[in-house]
Amino acid sequence: MKKQLLAGTAIVAASVLIAGGAVAADKKMMKPSISVGGYYEAVVGGILDEDTGADTTALDTRTDAEIYFNGKASLDNGMKISTNVQLESQNNHSQAIGRGSGTVGDPIDEYSISISGSFGKIILGGTGGAPVKMLTGMSGSWATGVGESLSFDDAWVPSVGTSGGQFHRIAHSRLDTGDAEKATYISPKFGGFQVGMTYSPRRANHDDNVRPDTTNQPHDGLEGAVSYSGKFGDVGFAVGAGMTAYQGGTAGGAANTDLSDWLVAARLDFGGGFRVSAAHKRTTDDNEMNQAALTDIGVRFVTGANSFSLAGMHGELDVGDASHTKVMGSYARALGPGTKVNLNLLWNESENRAGTAQNSGLAGIVGIRVNF
Repeated sequence: MKKQLLAGTAIVAASVLIAGGAVAADKKMMKPSISVGGYYEAVVGGILDEDTGADTTALDTRTDAEIYFNGKASLDNGMKISTNVQLESQNNHSQAIGRGSGTVGDPIDEYSISISGSFGKIILGGTGGAPVKMLTGMSGSWATGVGESLSFDDAWVPSVGTSGGQFHRIAHSRLDTGDAEKATYISPKFGGFQVGMTYSPRRANHDDNVRPDTTNQPHDGLEGAVSYSGKFGDVGFAVGAGMTAYQGGTAGGAANTDLSDWLVAARLDFGGGFRVSAAHKRTTDDNEMNQAALTDIGVRFVTGANSFSLAGMHGELDVGDASHTKVMGSYARALGPGTKVNLNLLWNESENRAGTAQNSGLAGIVGIRVNF
């Protein structure tokens, strides 16, 4: 029944592409085009105080950069096609290939093609699913951070108990299943409401054109999101919820249990450049050892070329003592079009599952970022 449903969905999507909508005979068609964009960020950080079991240098320099290749085309039925390929700049870049599945070297980050029209948008490729596309902009520090990322840039202070799959459970507030190849549909907005759905053959990142191994890999994943946005007087708001559910491998054992998460998020935009945002994520895998809860809260204030933010995140595993708490205050100033400098103060504390190791520390981080 599931295979018939998925096949039927594919047929319907193909029919939408072919049929599309009528276009005026005199509509001027445009030749497909491609543009190059991206960003480059250089960062210098120093440890102001730490209580860890490892010896590290007091100062460090880091780089984060990507090059984007963006293609655009218009069809004779009025629909639009966009493509995106993101090239990582670091030679030793590696990507997570699934919850707790390790990493694989790959210079390409995300890649996708989207078809949009009055019906909404269909996205195919290795990129985030509907919850990432729809809810990131209202999820705690993701919606309020003006400097470094509280989820991705907390490793200045080494953490314990958050390696592998635990990262997404207690230190990462998005419903991010990685860049496995997916098929996503996102509807137009109807009176402020929007819905999105994603199907992913397997959860692990892949671009090898090999059919999923349902014995040893999480597979046949469904992701969904719903959001509503509007204004109440002078206050703008957005609320949303999302979920992911992947079937476990048939080989059995704790490593192959079903995987699932859900998230709720909200954002308020007040007059004068003030924003508050929060998100709460819950991991409800069949494997009780993986069940966890995480809350992410942030505030932001923008005045002219200056931006300020304060964000905090706390996550705990249900079984064991593993926890991850972090707070970051940031200031950013625009130096020109697409160019900003940011100053950050990060405090990070973590404890492993057995409660036998704890790390904590305070770091100061300075970065300059150019968006092309």
